[in-house]
Amino acid sequence: MKNIFFLKTTIFHKRTKPFLNFFKYKYPSLLLNLENMKNNNFFFSINKFNLLSFYSEDHGPRKKNYNLYQWIIKLIKKKYNFKNKLNVYLFCIPRFLNYVFNPISVYFCFDTNNQIKFIVYEVKNTHHEQHCYIFKINKKNLKSHYAYKKFYVSPFLTANMIYKFILKNNFPNISLQINAKNKTMNLLTGLKTNEINFSNTNVLKESLLNLFFSQKIMFLIHYQAIKIFIKSKKFFFKPDKKIDTFSYYG
Repeated sequence: MKNIFFLKTTIFHKRTKPFLNFFKYKYPSLLLNLENMKNNNFFFSINKFNLLSFYSEDHGPRKKNYNLYQWIIKLIKKKYNFKNKLNVYLFCIPRFLNYVFNPISVYFCFDTNNQIKFIVYEVKNTHHEQHCYIFKINKKNLKSHYAYKKFYVSPFLTANMIYKFILKNNFPNISLQINAKNKTMNLLTGLKTNEINFSNTNVLKESLLNLFFSQKIMFLIHYQAIKIFIKSKKFFFKPDKKIDTFSYYG
């Protein structure tokens, strides 16, 4: 596969219980080979300012110029006795004029036969906190896998929920649905991507068509929060959380 894929992405949120609320938006995204991120695009940079950019400090341990490939390999080997070579691709939103907020980033870990062996869902909230849901993948759970909600992402979702991750992939194109559910609440979220050529023209074009897309993500989160609060009249306060956390499945 290529080292960098440039993707058009559509994301949606749909609450069906205890009330209805729906929205969707579009933005450009990236799928990066963390071991070899060669870049020749004039409008995109790695760990440097540009129109679009990727900074390793936005992910993983969130340290400047950190090697995310080594981090994800250590994370997997810490729990699983897996010694074979892995190719790791990170799906994420790039910075636009040096700003980004990634509600979710996904690490896809392939073996040398291009079979997915591990998936890591890196979830962030607006309080600069992070949790990683780490799945060991096999034939039974590739298309759908489950996790207990371990992380505060919204003041309108309770803690006692179950996530269902539904993945349909034709890499680099991704169709991912993440549903959160309990007896009183049901939230459907998802994203779909379409690859476009990673050319100077396309990067500039998509940036202009989606001006300040990364800034808009944060604005839309708060705008929708106001709408949901008006509908629900409920608010769940955030528990204390001082360090990034991890949970393993499989």
